[in-house]
Amino acid sequence: MPRFSRVVVILYLLFNVAIAYSLYFAPQDLDAQYKGEAPITPTREFLWASSGNLHLFLIAATAAVLWMKNANERRYLLFANAGVYFLDAATQWLYWGAHVGLEPKVLHVNAGVSAVTGAFVLAAALADKPRS
Repeated sequence: MPRFSRVVVILYLLFNVAIAYSLYFAPQDLDAQYKGEAPITPTREFLWASSGNLHLFLIAATAAVLWMKNANERRYLLFANAGVYFLDAATQWLYWGAHVGLEPKVLHVNAGVSAVTGAFVLAAALADKPRS
């Protein structure tokens, strides 16, 4: 795996660790952005924890690319991860942001972070060319 791809993957894994940590241990901060009423309800706390579970899965599934020998298999996992982040950005911009009443600035930051994350992971996949 090229150095660029490896660095992006490691940063991506750490980014997802930070997200999972915040979803488990400080969901009220994120919840407040989405018009959550104080204090956070157990149902919304559960939903944030479930999102944290998704990020743990992304970490577990994506970490495998660091020791996989086959570039095509690594690229498949990286393309899938990039797709998840692009889907998240698109659905926030096209529907969920307005539907849940996100302030435009918060919406563009949240969706923008997802889009940029997807772009970096996509670049890592494209840089990891199979050997001929």
